[in-house]
Amino acid sequence: MDRGTLVLIVGVAVLGGVAAGSLVVSDTDYVHSLDATDATFNASEDGNLYYANLSERGQTVVDRTIERREYVVEDESETAAEFTYTTDHTNLGTGWYVIQRDGRAYAITTHRDTPGMLGGLLTLYVFTPLTLLGMALCVSGVLLRLRVIGD
Repeated sequence: MDRGTLVLIVGVAVLGGVAAGSLVVSDTDYVHSLDATDATFNASEDGNLYYANLSERGQTVVDRTIERREYVVEDESETAAEFTYTTDHTNLGTGWYVIQRDGRAYAITTHRDTPGMLGGLLTLYVFTPLTLLGMALCVSGVLLRLRVIGD
């Protein structure tokens, strides 16, 4: 194997590693948790929702949250439009809901888990330089291959 091919393979491997690593770092989870406290349903307050009025997806989210006490999805398309997924605080109607289902009230909180500052630092100080290195290796490998082919 000539040097150009080897450099090209290493460059592609570096870029593949960066791509795989960035998928993990940018991963966002949407978390639904059943609050252990007793909830009181009040239809006139924001954040108090009737189960029957929820979308099909909203009902599925509530059912799974009640069954499992915590229900996590990894794709925004799996979330319920009725809920807001906060990253820092909750208020009734924003990340905190009281759902009335079958005559019983359930308090459910929703939030988004993100990599936060670590993700930004990894992207800035690790993934960006590795991407530049991988691209430089790929270009160098191609140029070396062209030189070998031209000789």
